[in-house]
Amino acid sequence: MWRILRSPLSLAAGLTLLVASAAGAQQVFVYPQKGQTPQQQAADQGQCQQWAQQQTGYNPMAPPPPPQGQGSAPQGEVARGAVRGAAVGAVGGAIAGDAGKGAAVGAAAGGLLGGMRRNDRIRQEEAQTANYQAQNSQATATFNRAYAACLSGRGYTVQ
Repeated sequence: MWRILRSPLSLAAGLTLLVASAAGAQQVFVYPQKGQTPQQQAADQGQCQQWAQQQTGYNPMAPPPPPQGQGSAPQGEVARGAVRGAAVGAVGGAIAGDAGKGAAVGAAAGGLLGGMRRNDRIRQEEAQTANYQAQNSQATATFNRAYAACLSGRGYTVQ
């Protein structure tokens, strides 16, 4: 049968549980098996958080910052590609006898290539974000295992 604990925990222990669970999208439940007082539980949780950080090298309350995008405007690559293509096309068109037509074809081709570059950049940023999230999730899971091992060793049930 489940029993709800109505004992006040210290702010530090409560924040530790909140942040550790939020970072990994996994909540950690701690139950004192040996009659530990709320004060003892809070102290044990704080000490186990420090120990888990030392063991894993990861602090769920201060995860590494996410990767930053290049910050260029979404249309920047398309416009730059179109301008470059128009310049090259105008030169090629002038040689063929119609600089305007060459510029138009060059602008279209350059805009297409610029759009492809933009899409590549977006895909790279999405991959970096997914990689960051996977690494953060794995680090949080490792931290939670260390945290649970410490608390288990001190007489708590952790799930």
